[in-house]
Amino acid sequence: MCQPVDPSTRSASSHRAAKKKVNALRAPLLRAVAALAVCLAGTACRTAPAPVSTTDRFDTFETAPDWSVASLGPGDVLRVTIHGHPELSTPDGGAHVDETGVLELPVVGPVSVADLDLRGANERIEESFRKYMHEPDVTVDIVRRESKQYFVLGQIREPGPRVLERPTTALEAVSHGSFFLNAADRRSLFLVRPHGDELEVHRFNAETPDPSGLVQVRPGDIVFVRRRGSQRFQEEFLPLLAPFNLAIPSLVASGAL
Repeated sequence: MCQPVDPSTRSASSHRAAKKKVNALRAPLLRAVAALAVCLAGTACRTAPAPVSTTDRFDTFETAPDWSVASLGPGDVLRVTIHGHPELSTPDGGAHVDETGVLELPVVGPVSVADLDLRGANERIEESFRKYMHEPDVTVDIVRRESKQYFVLGQIREPGPRVLERPTTALEAVSHGSFFLNAADRRSLFLVRPHGDELEVHRFNAETPDPSGLVQVRPGDIVFVRRRGSQRFQEEFLPLLAPFNLAIPSLVASGAL
């Protein structure tokens, strides 16, 4: 039988894993925001030598729902209850799935839950405890999701990360807990998908919805709501970058805009 793990050690390890996940999500976001600032600045795109359109290099926007966004992954926080055995359950605050997709549990040790839905995780954890007890009664709940997120930036109230819990279209992405500011350009929104330091960009209309708004959002995507009538966008983006003390990285400029 495995030796019990000191809860304080497990908690510290979980917090470190969560911090790594947040940093991993933040890095591509900041790179993409900086790159989009350059690309949308108008003259930056026009003066870039031999610009390469990311839409020629990438074609990943799809309308078919992808239920993999509902699966578990690194950074998610789960509460595992072993009914009748509180000493084997996780704390009420739950336990973090580490960067490898593993959940560390009392007695049974590491259990991989990456890419499983909640039912699949429940069944796998039950199977792990079945080695040590007869007919374990297990319930797995999601305390907090961090592995599947997208971001809404620009002329929107409460900009920042949003959680992907199910397949979500671009139009749905700007309606989930978001409210346009008065200056928002609702006719020309952008779904931005980072590919390293390059961007794949899809334009859609939220004022008069049409099929362009039905593309699916993926984890790490950015929905950008620009200011109505704007011609230059650096003024909007630089304040977002300033708190992070970042320099705008070099970018193969996108011809999609």
